[in-house]
Amino acid sequence: MRKKAIELTDTWNKDFEIGAKIEGVYIKTEVIRTQFGESEKYIIETTDGKKMGIYSSASLLRQFANVPEGSYVWVEYKGEETSKNGRPVKSYVVEYDDEYQK
Repeated sequence: MRKKAIELTDTWNKDFEIGAKIEGVYIKTEVIRTQFGESEKYIIETTDGKKMGIYSSASLLRQFANVPEGSYVWVEYKGEETSKNGRPVKSYVVEYDDEYQK
């Protein structure tokens, strides 16, 4: 079957406020090459059928590593925190239902 190599999606985690939320089915992870190296983009299909991309951060990378593709997910932006090395980092909470059947 012919498929697109990269999903063209709107970006969810760009210019948003603390408490912003997204939920839907976690479709897949794409590897994106940028001027800063490789990064991940998580593709979520929302309940209205729209595909949204969530660009990775250290917090999202750790959490999505435990989420199976095809799971129903809830992602909430909690704001910025200070990392152990003193840099500001974005913090998220990711929850999922791995028994979800589309």
